Amino acid sequence: MMKQEDIAFLLDLKALMEHAIFHQQSGTKLDMRLAVNHAYQAVELTLRKKAEFLGKNPYDFPAIKKAMIDSKVKIPYERQIDELHKARILTQHYGNTPNENDARRLIFIARDFLIDFWKEVFDVAYDSVSMLDIISNEDVKKVLQEAQEFEKDENYQESTIKSVLAIYKIKWWIRRKFKIMPLTILLDADQVLQRALDLVLEIVLSGPFSYKLRKLRETTDIIFTPIPGGEPHMAQFREHIFVQEDALSALELAIEYALWAEQVYG
Repeated sequence: MMKQEDIAFLLDLKALMEHAIFHQQSGTKLDMRLAVNHAYQAVELTLRKKAEFLGKNPYDFPAIKKAMIDSKVKIPYERQIDELHKARILTQHYGNTPNENDARRLIFIARDFLIDFWKEVFDVAYDSVSMLDIISNEDVKKVLQEAQEFEKDENYQESTIKSVLAIYKIKWWIRRKFKIMPLTILLDADQVLQRALDLVLEIVLSGPFSYKLRKLRETTDIIFTPIPGGEPHMAQFREHIFVQEDALSALELAIEYALWAEQVYG
């Protein structure tokens, strides 16, 4: 069985792969280059992790391949992975941009490689690996699992709301670490002042995420107020039609924020 830190490593690679697909779908030249680089990195680091398990420390991709061959480890889609390697070199070192069809083909081959290789070599199912697995705050994890289920059911509004709620729960958890009183008690539900102090505390306590948190709040215009002994109160100040991109970006931000907070304040 893989150790938790190894599962966390694979989770990072899955995030890279999902970013590659997201960039490929965006369709610009820059997105195509980023997509190829992200997909290739996920593949190479996967192979490098297996080489480490075999007690080897290969320097570059040809050495990694040799380590696999010497250990009789099969590389799925080997010819296409070689093609992805060449595309990455041309992209990263020569500024070449693959056309959209080639980029899409190579990127989805890379994902198929991860699916097959992880199952065969690590006994890990790609689809079952989730960033939620390594969040230790059970209250936050439960809300994010609900957000994930709503997104799968294409209920993008409820998914986004749940992700925003999880973010507020993370912020309140951080503030409790510093014994900061709930804002609802301090402000007697003065929403304008609450939002102003929210922003100040975000900058101070959530520095690397303060910009993304502010942008999410501006997009959704949703705030939550803690209610002692009860469910948080939600207020939304303008109408917004939520789409899949809203739900996915809010969920991704909430998960990244939760993991960062546990690492920094846990």
